[in-house]
Amino acid sequence: MSSITNYLRAEAVAIVSEQPTSATISFLTVIPGTATRTLLYSGDVVLVVCSTTGNSYELTLDANFNFNSTRIDFNSVTLEEVVPLGSYIVLSKDYKWNSLFRKNSLNHLRLFQKGNTHGNDLFMSATDFNFDITSGVILADGDSLNNNVGARYSFFNAPQNGCQVERINYKFNTDAADKKEGFVFSLWKKPVTENGTTATAITLIDSFTFSGAGGSDYVFSSSITPTAALGELAANDVLIGTIKKAGNKVASTSVYGKIEILTSFDPRTSVI
Repeated sequence: MSSITNYLRAEAVAIVSEQPTSATISFLTVIPGTATRTLLYSGDVVLVVCSTTGNSYELTLDANFNFNSTRIDFNSVTLEEVVPLGSYIVLSKDYKWNSLFRKNSLNHLRLFQKGNTHGNDLFMSATDFNFDITSGVILADGDSLNNNVGARYSFFNAPQNGCQVERINYKFNTDAADKKEGFVFSLWKKPVTENGTTATAITLIDSFTFSGAGGSDYVFSSSITPTAALGELAANDVLIGTIKKAGNKVASTSVYGKIEILTSFDPRTSVI
């Protein structure tokens, strides 16, 4: 057995156990393992390396793949050849980088807000999770804010080599009785001028809108994945949350929220 074959066998997440009858395929039958854990998820990208020619083809999974699965399902593709018995399913370079050289961190932001009828964006207090510091304006993507905003009102500092916002999960509740009273939570990123005073622009990563329509027991929930560009945080970036009222504005209503933000980073060079 050649050294390259030994390498592929060691690296393979699965080995094709049955040759398909056509070059147009949407699944491959593979030799199952014994564990029941999920190995790959829908949307992951793998390569099939043909055992006879050595040619490789990219496949995008459309279903989860477990260690004990007998087939791997993916978006239909037409290859240049029929995949032979004994071909290897291996991880793509990007997937290996994301899984082997990336670590995840789950970051929490609590929110409480009560009062005001002005509709301006509110920052979080420096002493608790009460959003009661007015920005004085309705913030917009690209607005320039004082450099001290990053230190006073942010809740997350990116590590030295930056990181990526992978997922944002929202949970909000309000006792607002007016169905026309609305609220908008916004998540911004902002560079900080380290050891300096230069103001910098904010970038809107995402916003979540809800209202008093659900009643006091209703929990508004959403989970989103920002684009790679919006989710990318540089070494000196911070995350800032704001909330504002929209529509009818009642001073006595309260808003409660939990926001969880999943970030990924490269631990080999990350230094706080």
